Amino acid sequence: MSAMMMTPEAFARNGIIPPPSTHSTLRMNEKLSSGYFELDPKSAPGSPLAVDDERARLIDTISQILEKQDFLMHLARAWHAFGLPVHRMEANLLNVAKYLDIDACFFSVPGLTLISFGDPDTHSSETHIVRASDGYDMHRLEQVNQISRRLRKGEASVHESIRDIEVVMATAPIYPWYLRLMFSFVQSFFASMTLFHGSWREGLLAGGLGIMVGAFELLSSNHLTIGYLLNVVPPLIVALVAALLSDHICFAAVPMAASLNLLPGLGLALAMMELSSNNVICGTVRLVSATMTSFMLGWSTTVGYNLGMAILGKEGESTGLSSECEGLSMLWWILFVPCLSAGFAVWFKVHWKQWPAVIFASTMGLIIQTFCDRVH
Repeated sequence: MSAMMMTPEAFARNGIIPPPSTHSTLRMNEKLSSGYFELDPKSAPGSPLAVDDERARLIDTISQILEKQDFLMHLARAWHAFGLPVHRMEANLLNVAKYLDIDACFFSVPGLTLISFGDPDTHSSETHIVRASDGYDMHRLEQVNQISRRLRKGEASVHESIRDIEVVMATAPIYPWYLRLMFSFVQSFFASMTLFHGSWREGLLAGGLGIMVGAFELLSSNHLTIGYLLNVVPPLIVALVAALLSDHICFAAVPMAASLNLLPGLGLALAMMELSSNNVICGTVRLVSATMTSFMLGWSTTVGYNLGMAILGKEGESTGLSSECEGLSMLWWILFVPCLSAGFAVWFKVHWKQWPAVIFASTMGLIIQTFCDRVH
């Protein structure tokens, strides 16, 4: 008789204590080593060999269930860490659970997934909390997606898939920290001259300050205390330096370009995606978070500018953010936009083979935005 189809009465007749619905691998090993599945040879029907075979089949079945559940938890943790949108994560986890024939339901918010595994035979369930820091790593996200696809196509076993996910999680990012820091300059430099219509001077200043912001962001990923100040201190420093040099540059082209990676544009886009897919809770969380980030960036920039004006003895003058800069010719954008897109690709860890798609999408988006601005 299959272990999954045995009722509690059948377990009792065979001298076996019914196992709980789910356990971690560690708890499973503890139960096995402590004689949890010990049989009573006197009450078990058949020969001792038949009893041993039945116990072996039961243990193997439970081990497979636990391994499948472990894979789902590994998958949720990896998708959180590498930036998969929550509404897609829940749908993908459900598809994988159905393929593995696991009774499970999922609830996800940014940084957290609740997974409830059910056992219809014993009418019990067990809930696991999977926590992971949200991040963006498009290369490793694609690798995890490929692992999931290979499993569903039958090209890999559950054990192999768990091992592959652990390898991906332990692998260093595709681009080292110093390259990402260098491309922080590239991003801010070209963003100042395209998105904010700055000149070469504003671009160089924004690029230099962008390195400072990038270093602060890299440090915040490893130091929680620095992360609390990420949306306050760097924008304030950037606005202060730009204000002190406001007699020689166009102030409006520097602060936002230097703090480009801190702007909540991606968070707002994800919030709209979540809300449009009827994932109200997650969409609302992202929307509120993006709104508060905007407030903090605006407040820090304003304080930095006013502090700089006070040092120069120009306190009370109208903010430089309201002024418009005379940028370079738009013909330069043919060179600037691909470089700006490459900077974004490195920062979000997109594999270089996917750069052409990123550059094409960015170029088309900027062309459409520019055309709509001209029409308006």
